[in-house]
Amino acid sequence: MADIKWLTPLVTEPPQIKREATWRGKPYQEASVSNTLVPEYLEQGWELVQERARKSKLRKLWPHDQRLENRVWYLFYLLGYPELGSGRSFKIRIERSGADPIYKQIDVFAKDDETVVVTECKSSATITKRSLQKDIEEFSSLKGPIANAVRQHYGSDFKPKIIWLFVTEKIAWSEPDKQWAKGCNINVVTERELRVASRGVV
Repeated sequence: MADIKWLTPLVTEPPQIKREATWRGKPYQEASVSNTLVPEYLEQGWELVQERARKSKLRKLWPHDQRLENRVWYLFYLLGYPELGSGRSFKIRIERSGADPIYKQIDVFAKDDETVVVTECKSSATITKRSLQKDIEEFSSLKGPIANAVRQHYGSDFKPKIIWLFVTEKIAWSEPDKQWAKGCNINVVTERELRVASRGVV
């Protein structure tokens, strides 16, 4: 059991967190590629920033889903959370009775001395209406196994308040979905609320 990775990968050292914050805080993803590959990148929507003798620097706006995850992660960084899930590969081990363990990808995970924040992000390229009930139900069903994984990783002496967030961008919530999330003790955060929260810490 000691070798089981319950929460992985985490960034827990200030230099690691700062390095990740450097790229998470930018509106663009960046790449340095051989000049022979530049035409291929330009066809994929990348923009040439600087051309050098052998390599060129390019940039491209983050896809909307990753942009939202980056904004949420960066907010927790600004709030001073000392432990954060790393990259888009952060996973939590899920164990359920009668089923084999699985690893569930979690969009944003943050932990300090008193709280753990588990965040699901959903976004759209354009403003859209959609039912989120299935997503909320799935997220809610994982609360118990996730809380167990947190206990297994940090030890039974750590008794945090676990905050469950469902963050959306350009998705119009229906009133029934809002009430469904509330009944599941899941906090709904829209892009407007995220924008207000970000202003408060910058």
